Amino acid sequence: MARFLLVLAVFLIAHVIPAMPAARRGLQARLGEGGFIAAYSALSLLLFAWLIREALLAPYVPLWFAGPWGYWVALLFMPLSLLLLGAGALAPNPLSIAFVTRAYDPAAPGAVAITRHPILWGLGLWGLAHLPANGHLVGLALFGSLGVFALIGMAVVEGRRRRVLGDGQWRELAAGTSFLPFGALLARRARWPREPLTLLGGAAGLAVAALLLAGGHLWLFQRNPLAFL
Repeated sequence: MARFLLVLAVFLIAHVIPAMPAARRGLQARLGEGGFIAAYSALSLLLFAWLIREALLAPYVPLWFAGPWGYWVALLFMPLSLLLLGAGALAPNPLSIAFVTRAYDPAAPGAVAITRHPILWGLGLWGLAHLPANGHLVGLALFGSLGVFALIGMAVVEGRRRRVLGDGQWRELAAGTSFLPFGALLARRARWPREPLTLLGGAAGLAVAALLLAGGHLWLFQRNPLAFL
């Protein structure tokens, strides 16, 4: 258990330090924007794989009974989580975390029309959607901390970007989006995304969800999300 908690702490710290403005500027100066994003993404994937491995090896300490309802929560919210992650990963986004360096066009916001934090919402939903079906100590520590970490990250990133952009530019760029997913779309302040890369990323996220249900989750994580059926 101690090793799992140590790796979890390393994972969280590794995602806090590069987000600090001074540290990020220093890394970008050395690696370039594209190099920084590539290195940050590779490090995140490696640490995530290590974290999952330690979670699977950690002792099982039950906390609550995870009935079928917990699995249904994950089944309902995980496709949305992966859709947001896939679409957000291919979208330039001056309002939140972005993995691409293309210029942002407010007239064609792509995934940002769904929410101004598609990647963080995807990560937050991933963590919190898994929580009810994992009624044990490691599940609470892993999914609870990562879900809350992503939600707190939205508030931190939003405040920082608003200060950098200034209130006028922030309001202009954020006019066609919303904090809550689908808020601006349902209020008709934004149009539904039609950009090819957004559709491609969203489709890729839903394809990953389908592959996980078809056996990928069992193969990767030794857990069958359909076992309760």
